[in-house]
Amino acid sequence: MLAALLHSIWQYQVFKSVVFRGGMAFLTAYLLIVWVMPKVIRSFRKRGITSDFITAPAETKPYTGAPPIMGGGVLIMGIVFGAVLWCNLNQYVVALLVILLSFGIIGAVDDVAKVISKRRVESGHEARKSYSEKADGISGRWRLAAQFIVSLLVVTGLYLFVDIDGHLVVPLVPLKTAYPYLPKYLFIPFMTLIIVGGANAVNLTDGMDSLATVPLMTCAMFVGLVAYIGGDPELAAKLKIPSLSHDIKELAVLSALVISAGVAFLKYNSPPALIYMGDLGALALGSMVSAMFIFVKAELFLPIVGGVFVFSVLSSIIQRTFFKFIMWRKGRAKAERYRFFLRSPYHHHLQRLWTYSEKKQEIVSVWIILQNKLGIDPVPEENKLLTPQEVNSRVIWHMHLKSIWLFVLTLIIYFKLR
Repeated sequence: MLAALLHSIWQYQVFKSVVFRGGMAFLTAYLLIVWVMPKVIRSFRKRGITSDFITAPAETKPYTGAPPIMGGGVLIMGIVFGAVLWCNLNQYVVALLVILLSFGIIGAVDDVAKVISKRRVESGHEARKSYSEKADGISGRWRLAAQFIVSLLVVTGLYLFVDIDGHLVVPLVPLKTAYPYLPKYLFIPFMTLIIVGGANAVNLTDGMDSLATVPLMTCAMFVGLVAYIGGDPELAAKLKIPSLSHDIKELAVLSALVISAGVAFLKYNSPPALIYMGDLGALALGSMVSAMFIFVKAELFLPIVGGVFVFSVLSSIIQRTFFKFIMWRKGRAKAERYRFFLRSPYHHHLQRLWTYSEKKQEIVSVWIILQNKLGIDPVPEENKLLTPQEVNSRVIWHMHLKSIWLFVLTLIIYFKLR
């Protein structure tokens, strides 16, 4: 909107440039978020907008209570505001903003339910579950059902009214060799699964300070590059990647907004976190970024560049399945002692593994046993750490570095190894 207004006043092509508008969108979202976020943190601390059972007066200096949740609402505000100002609001951008807001509403309902549940526990109206350090939100089944319903409606609308098709780019396979096409009755469920799966993978990974933020940024960076290059027929032909609609270039501006939101959020979410994005931010950003991969026909590359998210989901599924199997075969006592990982998702396994303790681990990890049999030392004793802060920082940076090299690997595969 602002870019179009500036171009109507001054007839400079720079106002139409995707690079210029992406840069301005980045600065707009960043400045807005860093201006609003401190006010939100102070307000949420006073009102106890958190799901953790850690209470401390907001007036205490320094603040020792639990970090507030729902910080993702500020990120959504920055992205939407930047998109309205600097994006051409074509069919792709509007569709992605609808997905962002729809999943944001589902996440917000869940976060509000957690805050209400926490207050009910603190007031004595509800019993606290002994195994949980956080209050529960809405039922996982209801939340998942709402996500599938919203996603199915949005995806059906996308297929009918937005210019996308069912072609898939297969990693490591040249386009002339294989460029498969999924018919409507397969492509719509496939899109739905990617959006819902991506949203929940981000939400599951968002369990430690800044852990989901950097992988989201690398995913957005990859999809932005694909959109920009694929939207240029000459560049696409030279690099032998699918030639996309020129309008798809707007996703590069939207990617800049996601990266900007991530950079701004790291000011407040890097260890130790002052605020969490909550389900509100994780579901919204996860669903939108996943949908962006669909628009640029890079769906099958999402599990590679977003490998941190995928492994979080897989580790949780493996842990749950293994526990149920052992309980069925050997009983609960055996299942409580023998786990596949020490904890799940995998980043919590690393937390437990890298914490030094003179006591022997009560839980026996099958994963560690397998590593030892292969001659792999999971972590030398001298590299273990004493304090939770040191352990968390080591785990978080370990996962961030994985995100960066997965991003580079995906670029090489997409642009060169095909």
